[in-house]
Amino acid sequence: MNRKIATSIFAISLLASSLFAAQGMSAWSGPGEVSNPDYVPRIPKAQREKQSEPKKAETVTAPTKKEEPKKEVKVEPVKKEEPKKEVKKEEPKVEQKNDEYSRSVGKLNISKDDFEADKKEIMRIISELSTIMKDKNYRSWLNYIDSESKDYWSKSSTLKKAQARMPVKGLALKTLEDYFKYVFVPARQKSEITEIRYESTTYVKAVEVQEEQDLVYYYFKKIDGKWLVHIPPL
Repeated sequence: MNRKIATSIFAISLLASSLFAAQGMSAWSGPGEVSNPDYVPRIPKAQREKQSEPKKAETVTAPTKKEEPKKEVKVEPVKKEEPKKEVKKEEPKVEQKNDEYSRSVGKLNISKDDFEADKKEIMRIISELSTIMKDKNYRSWLNYIDSESKDYWSKSSTLKKAQARMPVKGLALKTLEDYFKYVFVPARQKSEITEIRYESTTYVKAVEVQEEQDLVYYYFKKIDGKWLVHIPPL
């Protein structure tokens, strides 16, 4: 019995010695002692695989910034620039006589007194001529005509030109008296002359005022301080 036990213990000792020899360790080494300093202990496969796995890089998550609410910017619509409206100043009302004076004189340097005197004299002459024309008084008419007009309208060549322009055909103009009867008088019978217009200080037109244009019925020349009728040439 004792021999069998001894044989068993020897077998176990021999087996342990061979096992330690395979591990590179002395069978008689104490706890924690390594007889071979170059010995690298065998690590179990599962542990080796675990250790050989690359460590996953730790992802550093940056702190999330809180999104601030967007500020709404109000865009005002662009206003169109309107043109400035100029307020017209009301011009002072001018008396009727002053209006006529401005129309009559224009840019000429003629005083109001001279204008009123000239108009009064010319309107007087026109009134007298109206009576003369009604009476067909040729002799009296000659006293109101300037010498230049008498000479020009006495020429036969001038009278022929006037005859060709007459609306009534068949009338012959041979003398200045014919011109007076058939041209001068009929052209002024229905006139309503109310104003005068200065061409110069010594030359004036007597007109009938109308909306579109003034109708000229007489021309007057001031000769030696006296207003005389002037008949313009053709």
